[in-house]
Amino acid sequence: MDLNFTMRRPEDKVMLALRSLYELFGYRKYKVSNFEEYSLYLQYKSFLSAEKILSFTDLDGRLLALRPDVTLSIIKNAHENETAKAYYIEKVYRESKESNTFKEINQMGLEFMGRVDAYALAETVLLAQKSLQSCTECVAAEKPRDYILELGHMGFVMGLLEKLELLPNEREEVIDCLAAKSPHRLQAVMQDMGLSGADKQRLLCLADLAGPAPEVLQRAETICSGKKMQIALQELQEVYQALDNEAQQHIRLDFSLLNATEFYDGILFSGYLDGLPRPLLSGGRYDSMMYKLGHDLGAIGFAVYLDELERLPLPPREFDVDVWLEPQAGADIGGLLAAVRGLTAEGQSVRVAAEWPAELRARRHLLYCEGEGLKEC
Repeated sequence: MDLNFTMRRPEDKVMLALRSLYELFGYRKYKVSNFEEYSLYLQYKSFLSAEKILSFTDLDGRLLALRPDVTLSIIKNAHENETAKAYYIEKVYRESKESNTFKEINQMGLEFMGRVDAYALAETVLLAQKSLQSCTECVAAEKPRDYILELGHMGFVMGLLEKLELLPNEREEVIDCLAAKSPHRLQAVMQDMGLSGADKQRLLCLADLAGPAPEVLQRAETICSGKKMQIALQELQEVYQALDNEAQQHIRLDFSLLNATEFYDGILFSGYLDGLPRPLLSGGRYDSMMYKLGHDLGAIGFAVYLDELERLPLPPREFDVDVWLEPQAGADIGGLLAAVRGLTAEGQSVRVAAEWPAELRARRHLLYCEGEGLKEC
């Protein structure tokens, strides 16, 4: 049966497209419980974007939490010396800063856990780019919306900050300025720290490292020093060069991209779709988090925030349903149902009603007459 995709919400179409995409690359669906021990999130609260956690006492007396994060649950169940490629479709529960209430967030994502080599990095970035491409194709009314995948690297930023030998609180101030993309505030912070002219120039250059990948990579080399920065820059160069021309056209580098600095420690990505004010996709590499939870494994992944797609206007539809099927009085139910099955098997949506439903827009009007079958009206 050929399903009629025009009848689906954008989120539904995106989920089907992404499931197909991830499974083609060897990922398998992973299901986690809606509840976790509250102690897990309490212990690693600094790694969560949510400040408050919705908790309750179970019937057996355990303190549980409605899951604010999927990745922690997957990490907890990871197996040593085993590469895992998992994708998920789950809901998380976090505090809404806009409404000061808890909200349910529908998200889909993937996690690669194991030996994160150069290929694994490139494949994950490719899947992030293809995820955005799938989203824009699924929500397109006439032509696909434009999208951008921004790449950054925590290793490059932290490598530079370590070279400057900043105090922990000074480092946090600088990171806040970079993330806020505020050069004026950064200037004031550097002045208070008494940084030298050369160090100030390197930080200002870092804050301005954003734009097309070839140009930014070339400029980044001018301030690159030390093993950590060199490894980070090499990773970004290898990933970008591994992508095809179509993917490269949608890649942008931004070294002020600093997501969850307590969680991520390597390459970072953030995806944007034209018409949406917030990122549709975010993620990165989080080896250090794996080690903290007792696993000698690397890891990289991202999430797609499906609820963000609800902000886009639905494409206009000329009709609500393909067929309004009007049964004749006393029509045989079995025959009527068989007629409906035949229409739906052809991929047509059907509304059965003895009288015209108010404001219903139907492409066709059919009459079912017992013994005569379907008639066009």
